Amino acid sequence: MLSIVVASMWVTLAAGVVLLLAAVVGRLPRPVTLGVLAVGELATLVAVGADIAYVVTGHQGPSLVTHISYLLSTPLLIPAGFALTYKKFDRWGLLIVAVATLIAAIMIVRQLQTLGIPFGYLNV
Repeated sequence: MLSIVVASMWVTLAAGVVLLLAAVVGRLPRPVTLGVLAVGELATLVAVGADIAYVVTGHQGPSLVTHISYLLSTPLLIPAGFALTYKKFDRWGLLIVAVATLIAAIMIVRQLQTLGIPFGYLNV
């Protein structure tokens, strides 16, 4: 289950990097942008679902309240970034959704860390 969460984090990170590169270039076709956003959001939802299953099976971290707040807020980041773009994907709109997607990947790492699972050198 833990490998599913980590793989979902990498997929979300890759979606964020693609959107960030598109923002640098300045334009990405709308269907491609929506597809990349959908992949990032789906990966985030898979990570949250696997994380919930991990907690339900008995793995409790030191701060369950913090972990639950991460679980509730992480899936809302990419839709919030999409809402902030006013559905217009120019350079700044792509940058907004790219940053929201990258923050979602960071939040998935934080979910693991709040359970006390080491992730690289950033464990709390």
